[in-house]
Amino acid sequence: MSPVTLFVVHWNQPEECLATIAALRAQDVPLEIVVVDNDSKPEAWRQLQEGVDPSIELVRLDENKGWGGALNVVLRKWLAAPGPASCLISAHDTVPKPDCLRLLVEALDKNPRLGIACPQYLAPDLHVARLSARRGVYQELAAPQPAGVAQPVDVPHGTLMLIRRQCLEQIGLFDERYFAYGDEHELGARARRNDWQVAMVWGAVVVNPGTWTSSPLRSYLFARNSLLLVRDYFGTPAALIRAALISLNTLRLIVQSPGRAFAFSPGARFRAVKDFLIGRTGRPRFTR
Repeated sequence: MSPVTLFVVHWNQPEECLATIAALRAQDVPLEIVVVDNDSKPEAWRQLQEGVDPSIELVRLDENKGWGGALNVVLRKWLAAPGPASCLISAHDTVPKPDCLRLLVEALDKNPRLGIACPQYLAPDLHVARLSARRGVYQELAAPQPAGVAQPVDVPHGTLMLIRRQCLEQIGLFDERYFAYGDEHELGARARRNDWQVAMVWGAVVVNPGTWTSSPLRSYLFARNSLLLVRDYFGTPAALIRAALISLNTLRLIVQSPGRAFAFSPGARFRAVKDFLIGRTGRPRFTR
C-alpha cells in the first residue's frame, strides 16, 4: 500500500494527541506524520515534544490559526513538493477502529474522482451528512451498507478525512474565514462544486471522544459558519432566512433548556448572527 501523509492538528492535549498517533500508526497503512501545534501552552508543547519519536515532524505555530489556518501552513508545503497522492487530516483526539484507514485508502484507490473520503461515526443511529439552504449541515438517517461502500455525502466531517492531492491542487486549501467548525464542510462543498465526489466510507469507523472548545465559542462558530456556508453555496437571501431561523430557534431553546451535551449559548448565537450580518469572519473576537 502506498504511503499517506498524516497531518494532526494539536492544541493543548498532548496525551490525547500521542494516543491518536499511536492508534493511527497501528493500522496497516504506511504514514508520513506531521503534527502542527496550534500555539499550545508551553507545558503542553513540551510534553508533546518529549513524547514523539524523531521520525515525526513537529511544526510549532506562534499563534492559534484555527483548524483550517493551521492545516494550510503544512498543506502548502506538502503541495509544493512531490509526495504521496493523498493526505490524512486528523484531530488530536481521534480514535479509529480497526481497518478504518485501509478502507478509506481503498475507497480512493477504487474511484479516481473521489476527492475526499471520511469515516462513519460510531453512533446508535446511522447518518450521512447533507447540506441545505434552510438547515445548513444536518444528518440524514441512512440504511447501513456493507463495509467499504463509499456513500456519497454533501460534506465530510473533519475528525478524520482522506483527501486526494489532485483535488486540493484544483480546489485550493481551507477557507480561513471559517477559523474552525465548518471549514471542512466548505472544503467538501467546494470539491463537489468542482465535480469531485465526497463520500463517507461504511465500516471505516472513528470515535471523537469530546471537545475542549468552550460551549459559547462552539455555539458562536457553529451558527456564524453555518450562515457563511449557506451564503457561499445558496446565496444571500437564503442566508438571511437561515439567520432568522437561527434567531427564532435560539429563543425556543432558551425556553426548552437543551441538555449539556448540546453546545448552546444564547448570547454567542445572537452574536454570531450579528457578526455575520456585519461581515465579521475569521478568528472570533472572544475566546470564552
